Amino acid sequence: MQLPVSILLGLRYSQSRKGNAFISFITFFSVAGILLGVMALTLVSSVMNGFEGELKKRVLGVVPHVVVKPVVPGDGWQTELSAADRVQDISPFLQTEALVQAPRQLNAVMLQGINSQQIPQFLQQALVVGSWQTFAETRYGVVLGRALAEQLEVSRGQQLRFMLAQGGSYTPVGWLPRQRLFEVVGIVDTGSDVDNLLAVTQLDDLARLLPLSAREPAWRLSLAEPFSAPALAERLSQSATFSEVTDWRQSQGKLFAAVAMEKAMMWLMLLLIVAVAAFNIVSALVMMVTEKQAEVAILKTLGMTDSQLFAVFAFQGVVNGMVGAVIGVLAGLLLCWQLNEVLSLFGLQLASGMLLPVAINPLQIVTIFACAVGLTLLAVLYPAWRAVKVNPAEVLRDE
Repeated sequence: MQLPVSILLGLRYSQSRKGNAFISFITFFSVAGILLGVMALTLVSSVMNGFEGELKKRVLGVVPHVVVKPVVPGDGWQTELSAADRVQDISPFLQTEALVQAPRQLNAVMLQGINSQQIPQFLQQALVVGSWQTFAETRYGVVLGRALAEQLEVSRGQQLRFMLAQGGSYTPVGWLPRQRLFEVVGIVDTGSDVDNLLAVTQLDDLARLLPLSAREPAWRLSLAEPFSAPALAERLSQSATFSEVTDWRQSQGKLFAAVAMEKAMMWLMLLLIVAVAAFNIVSALVMMVTEKQAEVAILKTLGMTDSQLFAVFAFQGVVNGMVGAVIGVLAGLLLCWQLNEVLSLFGLQLASGMLLPVAINPLQIVTIFACAVGLTLLAVLYPAWRAVKVNPAEVLRDE
């Protein structure tokens, strides 16, 4: 199949090594700049995706995705949830603020009451000391986050006194909070700040400690995709079935908003690098048009239309941009694949045994490539327009 003449000329110009070496030098570095920018954007985006995924797994694996309180006690309302909501688990749930007293420390905690038969999957995997079977068999047993256990200087088998912020009673010596001794039966390590406040006990044990008005459990919804929880919470809050609907944004919204903002700023800064490299193509093409004015004039004299001439230089610039973008994407994916090995080779590991999380998002990679090519398309408009505006009579007057 015969290619259009504008494409053939564009390919010839982009592959030509004759003429002004300075133009070739600028073209090379503009392509290299696009390559490095796209590679950096691919790598950083994948690492940020990995960090966000780890946060989602570790923090939102412990924090309830959605908590609902039905107006009428019971589980008939569960039929309102459609298959599209991707709800993996529905279980009764209690949570209250409390103070925990150890022999040497007094700390504030968030005391959760869960059904021992419906323990969240990530929480099961995060247990590093003890067993969930012991937790289910022990009355007034508690599982602590590792950071909290270290602050309190306690280990498995020791007893702690928990005092609730709500409830309490008046005695001859004054007002006393509701309190109870709990035995530490396990320690979990979620690898997040949640460990500083996390204390988990059985639902029935916590209910007995709470005042009668607060013993009715809410229901905890665990979703396959935690980030879809706000949309589900919004829909359920409009239903008359529920008196209260909350989601993870109430406790962890600021953290994930900060991560999203950081990702957006990373994207912006690295995309600016790609933009600067892409617009370096402008300099190379403008000089190319100036150098080849005589050829452009001859082509116009021979009958080449303005649109064909525009396509010659636009195609040349886009080819350079696409070469840089393709190689940059491939180099970025290769670095993502071997990132931890490369860091280990240069002795840049974060800590012993700790690996940087990397999550490659194919749609994001396509978006990066499209942005690089799009910026190149914008960059070639002016040089190609200048080629169209060449006046053959003026250029060929002295030839």
